[in-house]
Amino acid sequence: MPNTYGDLTTLKSSAFLNTPDDGHDERLLGMLETASRWIDGYCDRHFFVSEGERRFDGTGQVSLAVTDLASAAEVRVRQGSTSRWVGWNSGDWLAYPLNAAPMEPDGRPYTRIVATAGGRRFPLSRGGVIVAGAWGYGDVREDTGLQVSGAEVAAGDAEAPVTSSGGGPSVVLSAGHTVRVGDEQMHVTGAADDGQGGTTLTVQRGVNGTMPATHAVGSVVSVYRYPSAVTEACLQQAAIWWRERVGSPFSLPEDDGRGDVDGISPAVRALLKPYRRRVAAMGV
Repeated sequence: MPNTYGDLTTLKSSAFLNTPDDGHDERLLGMLETASRWIDGYCDRHFFVSEGERRFDGTGQVSLAVTDLASAAEVRVRQGSTSRWVGWNSGDWLAYPLNAAPMEPDGRPYTRIVATAGGRRFPLSRGGVIVAGAWGYGDVREDTGLQVSGAEVAAGDAEAPVTSSGGGPSVVLSAGHTVRVGDEQMHVTGAADDGQGGTTLTVQRGVNGTMPATHAVGSVVSVYRYPSAVTEACLQQAAIWWRERVGSPFSLPEDDGRGDVDGISPAVRALLKPYRRRVAAMGV
């Protein structure tokens, strides 16, 4: 999964590794991705946004538990008598908790779909419900103040030139960031000054369930943001694993007899504790 919860520039900064050397950038980016996937496994959820359809067992009830959901676009159910898929109208269901606000920085995901139309229930079935939408803990994006520049970015291009849109300070993008242009997500694997006041991004196109598309000059660029504790945990753990190549990654308190488990810092586990899932949704 091409996604990281921290970026390369921050990892190499004085706050973490304090290294200006570019010779290990590919390995360091891999370390960030490894730390991100460990976080997903430890928390039993993911914090990036994956777009598409997921199937669930019908419960025979008005409420259906789902995996972390940032937004739902469509609900379809399979009718038992005909095995035909039928789409529900948007007014037939609601995502709960109603005030979850997964698109806000302090929000949380939706975890249930509730039928609201009179008499509707999710038919009791094996894999008989399909929900289409954006999946993940949240869908928080920041306007970077950047836009596509120079020439349009074709669907097959691996580079995207961007420059300030002139509306104020712009975000400095780095390898490890995931950006969005239009309906497409791109994973940034490199960023270089183009010598003309702009930046050329090297990107992996159409990630996380989105499709590569052509983007016109002036198309705005936003960047995905994750809970601050998750980003901090990713950067700390990647730095610890990198330092572990040449010695002990951190010193444990004398009264802590547990030691580090699988090279994971106790501080990282503490940062992630509030985000660990406690109830699993039965998707298929």
